[in-house]
Amino acid sequence: MNTNSPRFKRKALSLAVVTGLISNYAQAAEPEQIEKMVVTASVLGNSEVAEIRTYEGNRSIMTSEVLKKTSARSIDTALQQIPGIKISDETGTGVLPNVSVRGLDGSRSGYSQFLLDGIPMTLAPYGHTGQSLFPASLEMIDRIDVVRGGAAVQYGPNNVGGVINLVSKPIPEQWKTSLNERMTFFGDNTLYDTYLSTGGRVNKNVAVRFSANFLSGESFRDHSDTDVQNWMVQTDWKINDNQSLETTVQYYDAETELPGALNTEAYKEDSTQSLRPNDEFAADTTRVSMKYNHLLGDIGIADYAEFDIISFVNQSKRNFAWDYYDASEDTDGDVSASWADTRQDATDLRSSPREFTVYGIEPRATLYIDGPVSQDWIVGVRYVNEDISYQLKQTDNNSGETASIRNWHMGTNAMAYYASNKLGFFNDSLTVTPGLRYEDVRMTFTNLGGGYEQNNNVREILPGLTLGYEFSDRWFSYANAQKSLRTPQISQLWPEEQKLDSEISWNYETGVRFTPTQNTNLNIALYRIDFKNKIQYDSDQSEFVNIGETRSQGVEVEGQFSPQAIPELTLRGAYNYLDTEQLDGEFSGNELPNASKHQISASALYDYRGVDLGLMAYYYSKSFSDLGNTTEENSTGTVGQLPAYTVVNFTVSTELYNKETQSLTVALGVNNLLDNEYYFRGLDVSPAGRVAAPGRSFTLDLGYDF
Repeated sequence: MNTNSPRFKRKALSLAVVTGLISNYAQAAEPEQIEKMVVTASVLGNSEVAEIRTYEGNRSIMTSEVLKKTSARSIDTALQQIPGIKISDETGTGVLPNVSVRGLDGSRSGYSQFLLDGIPMTLAPYGHTGQSLFPASLEMIDRIDVVRGGAAVQYGPNNVGGVINLVSKPIPEQWKTSLNERMTFFGDNTLYDTYLSTGGRVNKNVAVRFSANFLSGESFRDHSDTDVQNWMVQTDWKINDNQSLETTVQYYDAETELPGALNTEAYKEDSTQSLRPNDEFAADTTRVSMKYNHLLGDIGIADYAEFDIISFVNQSKRNFAWDYYDASEDTDGDVSASWADTRQDATDLRSSPREFTVYGIEPRATLYIDGPVSQDWIVGVRYVNEDISYQLKQTDNNSGETASIRNWHMGTNAMAYYASNKLGFFNDSLTVTPGLRYEDVRMTFTNLGGGYEQNNNVREILPGLTLGYEFSDRWFSYANAQKSLRTPQISQLWPEEQKLDSEISWNYETGVRFTPTQNTNLNIALYRIDFKNKIQYDSDQSEFVNIGETRSQGVEVEGQFSPQAIPELTLRGAYNYLDTEQLDGEFSGNELPNASKHQISASALYDYRGVDLGLMAYYYSKSFSDLGNTTEENSTGTVGQLPAYTVVNFTVSTELYNKETQSLTVALGVNNLLDNEYYFRGLDVSPAGRVAAPGRSFTLDLGYDF
């Protein structure tokens, strides 16, 4: 066996971690922490910074240090530092993120696959990919791994916008308790973010951690009262030197008022007001996951092998309530162009309660075979069962009578089979990884109120190929091509005569990565997404339609530089150029909605005698808000070009006290330092009008560990 092979060394490191040795990779955990094997037999590895250097695709990792020093308020706002990502900040709290990747529709983040420690976060991986319940909060996250390409074979479906893995804070080796209070002041409103955790090793083999996060108070707008609870218990059991079992039990509960969009006149009068007094959101979920890992070592047919079983189950409820204007009840003939026009008095109150029961199991194996051409096999199968109840109710404000508008049900049984083999040539300096994923999805949609049923069976072969070449310890180039699938969503299957086709895309990337030192790197990537049967919401027709083929292409540049003469200074920057086009239908030749051609982010982090200073800024160019690329805003605000905007954040933090196991830290932050005013277009339950973005806010952060 060639023990000097880079691939073998990576496998040996995996074994060392599980047996209790601590990795000395850059950005790894501190010695008093247990390094979690987040996804063992996985192309994502441990989502560590050191793994990026030879990853065969465009990838970014935001460490806990960067998250703190750039004054991130929430997970979605932190993601704006990643090239190609754009958010629509609906609430200012991060409770309902709307994340767009490379021009793909950001409403409810439906085109990005979010994972929490490698486990799918979405309500239903096939029938409801939108994150209209987001059971994660920034204070409980250690780092964020954003993979834009090269992971589709193992992680599917719905990976056209990449994979975003949120990695929770590791369990400490020694028992440790942490308390943290973050207060964000939006003028007269204050939002409180309280975090506590306690845990560590109970004995030689067992570690446990309990954590809780509470978000309460108000954001920057009227009618924004928020109450979120996030409870989690994690265990790590080292059964023996070769076997381990990790478990996570989580309960998440959220209630928040939604200020909604404003018509143009009201926005100019006071952008912080709300004209939708009954809009609100409530949700809760109980989630359980288990990850079993067995290191088999040399098994004869392979020089190294390991076996994993991942299982997860979640039971969730979520409900939106919103004001609704029924034009058919208008007796004065003043018919609004939109049911959400805030110039009209609401005639009804609508609500959309949904319930989900989802469970899945995924066994997978890794086999490494050394030789002149090394082989690294990942083979797995996943079964997912989804049960979704979807209702829409309408209450007449005058009579108080409630009617059932929709009563739908969707059941899904999905099998996925995947295999990839990473072939290493010339002592692994050249890697070629062909892979294949096969999706067999059987969906039954039933309109319980309308008395009809649709069976949608999707069988799709999804190939992928990644290439990597390591010129030297400093230079690495890569290319990948992958096919992705997104099945029609339960919310899109109306009216009865409409049957949407699954969305199919081909993603392509090529790039080069330069890593001269541990703290200095540069990545340049070209990308292209060819979509077939793209599904888009048409605001004019008020329904989802297949708009045919679309294209997104561009270039992403990301780098970090730390001067040798000033090692305390770290400069970070990123740029994304995005060109989108609708290739079919009425609006052929137009851009996709909400796709800014230019995105720039930059930050400067400086450690001055124990005081950490951070200055961060990002810029997005103008974009259109509808398929027709309408420039002028209409009277209801459903269409109109969105202006460019720039946001600057500043933070200063330091450790006030440190003795033995105790430490006290404090941080002050200013978000939107220049108080720049900008807005998004309304979406989901409030699509008509402008949604104001947060203005200047001040944050005080206190943390105590003991």
